[in-house]
Amino acid sequence: MEKVLSTLNSKDGSIRYSLVESEVQFDGEKALTYGIRIESLKSANKKKSEILDITTDYEKAEILFNTMVQLEITPVTLKDVAEDFVNS
Repeated sequence: MEKVLSTLNSKDGSIRYSLVESEVQFDGEKALTYGIRIESLKSANKKKSEILDITTDYEKAEILFNTMVQLEITPVTLKDVAEDFVNS
């Protein structure tokens, strides 16, 4: 089950960012994980990318989400930025 916790748009309104919470099972126990969804809202170039289950730490997910919004990360670069975040 997914739940959108927060949604923000880029300054020019061309990109929508969503912080997403998912419920997953680890070793038979339920856990909440957090991920990011990014959608380009330009009619000529609509793209959507998401990476769910990046972390189980809400505070880290919120920092990543706010950083992506501030830097105006695009759907195309989401994977690279998320990988850098996880590996840091």
